[in-house]
Amino acid sequence: MTPLALGLVAATGLIVGMLNAVAGAGALLTFPLMVALGLSPLSANVTNCVGVVPGSMAAIVGFRKELRGQGPTLRKLVPPAAIGSVVGAVLLFTLPSKVFDYAAPGLLALGAVLVLTQPLLAKRLRARAPHRNNKGLIAGMFANGAYGGYFGAGVGIIFAALLGLMVTDDAHKMNAIKNVLQTAANGVAGVIFAFTAPVNWPAAIVLAATTAIGGPLGARISRYLPATALRSVIGVLGLVTASTLLLRTF
Repeated sequence: MTPLALGLVAATGLIVGMLNAVAGAGALLTFPLMVALGLSPLSANVTNCVGVVPGSMAAIVGFRKELRGQGPTLRKLVPPAAIGSVVGAVLLFTLPSKVFDYAAPGLLALGAVLVLTQPLLAKRLRARAPHRNNKGLIAGMFANGAYGGYFGAGVGIIFAALLGLMVTDDAHKMNAIKNVLQTAANGVAGVIFAFTAPVNWPAAIVLAATTAIGGPLGARISRYLPATALRSVIGVLGLVTASTLLLRTF
């Protein structure tokens, strides 16, 4: 990549680091940018996956207050998300690309709607069948981890939707846990891609550095957003991401 192209990646990475901390839709910006700069879709995908991990890790530090006391929840949810990510990374090299091209917009739109309607649905789900919901949550973590390992645009939005429905009605704690899960899904796949996929390392390194700056800033911004506003931001960005992916597919 040229210095100008890397400068564009750096500027976008700063925004993406903040956006991923708040909502988890940063690939909406980085994926099309890298394709426009000349990377193949596969290279853009894996480069983005590797590059955003430091930003998510830095955001976790920014959410340490909200993560206090969440150890039991994380120990239950991180393993299926991480295992799913391995499966998704393997699927990236085995399935036809159109499979997830068509599934991704629908999954994202569903996740966004779930985030927006979460206050109305959460109490009913928890009251009716908590044990079944627990199993459904584990399955959802695995499935979304696989999606994150395969492509990952909006993976944080879907994690947030699942958490809001079945774990916590506190939007800020939900967002903090979402960042840990997002880091696990992208991080595990990123390690695999670093050794097996066509990562564009100059772009990945620049993206990593700038998202690491943006992540804590996004964590701080999200802390001051009212719960309703935070859900609205996540939900609307999810619908925008889904629409963008749908248009790209057709």
